[in-house]
Amino acid sequence: MRYLIKKIIIKMLLLLLVAVIPIAMYIFIEDDVQLTWNINAIREMNKYTIVAEFFPEKEKLSVSQNVEYVNDTNKRMDKLFFHFNNIIIPDKALYQEIEESVYEKKPPYKIGEIEYIKIKNKKADFKIVDKNNSILMIILDKELEIDDKVTIEIKYNTIISHLVSNTNEGKKVYNLSNCFPTIVRYNNGWEFETTNDNESDQYINYFIVDIVVPEGFEVKASGRLIEKIKVKGNYNFKFQDQGTLGYNVNIISTK
Repeated sequence: MRYLIKKIIIKMLLLLLVAVIPIAMYIFIEDDVQLTWNINAIREMNKYTIVAEFFPEKEKLSVSQNVEYVNDTNKRMDKLFFHFNNIIIPDKALYQEIEESVYEKKPPYKIGEIEYIKIKNKKADFKIVDKNNSILMIILDKELEIDDKVTIEIKYNTIISHLVSNTNEGKKVYNLSNCFPTIVRYNNGWEFETTNDNESDQYINYFIVDIVVPEGFEVKASGRLIEKIKVKGNYNFKFQDQGTLGYNVNIISTK
């Protein structure tokens, strides 16, 4: 009888441990890891994965961006639209939108180029639209059904000399505010995705951002800094965030 009671008590303790340990781990674990767990559990979220490298001698940013988009509209889609924000301005952009004092060259001045756009590892057709040439239209390989996902890969290079300012200490700050192509919709005018779904209060945008800079520079950005790694004289800053419309990055000289 005592053996049976002892066995029952041991089983109850084991069940209690199984229930308590995950809760304790979640409470005491780092916030950024919690965020990763939450994101993996939310399938309806738009995910932006951005890997960029900064070349200061040319004031150039080379970017590879993957966007996993969920069609949460009430209709099928055969196109996706992105806003260029401050970082890509195609050849046909109006020159007066850029401060003339920044450039020695006369218009048109090319500060950004798209190397390719791919869907399922196949190059996709795209076009620059809107009167200000600020909207990227991507033609999908097939209609995107309601609640289905599509992953878009965008590879581009851009000059960011027009986004630099100097501090009183003589440091350079490249202010890349909302600096990466972001999904927009047309509703009597172009509008960004909202930060969250008002009905469920669930975030719909999630960012993982890797910025590589050479020694002599640091990166500050939205969200949490997950890691900073030095590799062959360069520093890799990795951030993650959720709920924002776009993503803000500052590249700052330290010398």
